[in-house]
Order: sequence, then C-alpha cells, then structure tokens
Amino acid sequence: MTDPQVIGSKARTMGAVEARAGAGLAAPAIVYFVLFWALPALAALYLSFTSYDLSGTPQWVGLDNYREMVTSDEFWSSVWVTLLYTVFAVGPTIVIALVVAVPLAKPGRFRAWLRGLVFIPAVMPLVGATVLWQVIYSTGGLADALAGAAGVGPRPWLTDSDYAIWALLVMVIWKYVGLYVIIFVAGLQALPVNVFEAAAIDGARTLRTFFLVTVPLLRRTFTFVIVVAVTGAMQSFVPAYLLTKGGPVNATQVLPLYLYNNAFSFSRFGYASAIAIVLLVVLLVFAFTQFTLVRSDEE
Repeated sequence: MTDPQVIGSKARTMGAVEARAGAGLAAPAIVYFVLFWALPALAALYLSFTSYDLSGTPQWVGLDNYREMVTSDEFWSSVWVTLLYTVFAVGPTIVIALVVAVPLAKPGRFRAWLRGLVFIPAVMPLVGATVLWQVIYSTGGLADALAGAAGVGPRPWLTDSDYAIWALLVMVIWKYVGLYVIIFVAGLQALPVNVFEAAAIDGARTLRTFFLVTVPLLRRTFTFVIVVAVTGAMQSFVPAYLLTKGGPVNATQVLPLYLYNNAFSFSRFGYASAIAIVLLVVLLVFAFTQFTLVRSDEE
C-alpha cells in the first residue's frame, strides 16, 4: 500500500507547482493591470483633489474640484447630453440588433454572408467611420439627398443644436448595431432547441414564443450587451469630437469631451481628474448593479 503521507506530500508538491505555474501565466496580465489601470486610476484620484496645470507641482485643494463640479451649469449640461446620448444610443441599437439577429441566427445558405455584411460597420476604424459620416452630413451630401427625396429639404445636420445630437446618434447606431447583432446571434444559437419544440407543441405563436421564451433565455446575453453598450456610450469621445467638436452651443458635449476640454484646452487637470473619477464610479456602480440583479434572478 502507498503511504498516505507520501500521497499527501506529492499532492502538495503538485499543488505548489501548479500554483507557481498559474502565477507565472497570470503575471503579465497583473503587471499590465497595475501599470496601465491601477496606478493611473490612483494618480487620477490624487489629482482630483489638486489644482494642476502640468507646470510645477500639484497644489492640494481638497474637495474644491468636486464642489465646482456640482455647481457648474456646463457640467450638468454635459451630464444631460450624456444621458440623452446613452439612452438613445443604447436602446434603439439593442432593439434593432435583436430584430436583425433573430432571422440571421437561423440556418440558411446566405446567413453567414449577411452576418458578415452587417458586421462591416463594427470593424471599421471609428475615425474612418466618423469621417465617412462627415461627408454624408455635408452640404449636398447623402443626408441632404435623402431629405430632399422625402420632400423635407436640406438641413444643417451638424450646425444646428436641434439636429446635431440626433445626427450623431444615427451615426453611432449605424456603427455599433452590427457588433450586437453578432453577439445576439451567438446567444440565440446557444439556446436549447427542446424548449422551442415544447413551446411549438403547446401551440405558442411566434411572437408569444419570442417574448416569453426567447427573451428570458437571453437574459445573460442582454446583461452583457447592456453593460458593454452603456459603458461604451458613457465613455464615447471620438464621434462627438470629430463630428461636432461638442457643438453647436455644447449640444453634443458629452462628459468625456467636457473632461477632455478642461484637461487639454484649459489645462485644468485636477478638475478633469475629478470628472473622470465621478464617471468611473458611476460606471462601476452600474455594472455591479446589473450583474448583481442577474445573479439574484438566477438564484
């Protein structure tokens, strides 16, 4: 018989070897996280309590940056624009993506080609896509041509505060809907077939099956898509910066652009860091709440 102490010693040795191997494999990721996430976040937290313009050393001002933030009309205007942007960028994008994904998830000869076509905007570089939409919204561009064909006539798409935010949202929805289509297709194809067969035997119609069977089964996929879409929308900077520069009259100045302007246009890095910390906290709370709700539903 083998001595139990020998077996235990071998098991501990193997466990130690596996632990060291795991630590070695995880080390690059840990180093990357510490250098490019944790340390910058801590630096931003420190700077948020200072007045700093890149010259000299940061001057400690305590909560002054946060007090200024909550009393600033421009800050709250940016918060409102960000909320509007997030709601109307995320909601329609997810609805359109799900509607498109349902037929594309079914087996068919040309389904793979169609999924590839839908995915093209998502893989385009964001800067290139934004420049493309600048051309579309330019005077005499495609947007004016479509408006003329509809009997509406040309519009100042990017220079009028009544149109600029909606023009920006159309571009963002077009850019990201393909990404969420692919995610929903993957989620739909992973659903158990026997559930739908049972629903069909019970006589459930297509819409009833969709809302009572398909949507609840996609709960995890919905959570992932919503968290990714909301965090992406609340951190969106490039489209607003390149397409409208936050104008006209701050009509498209989302929080990341407001942060950028304070940091690099006015050299107020302490105040910009405070904005970044607030945005980070909001995103963390949102993501934590979403995953907690999903976990509680499963339990």
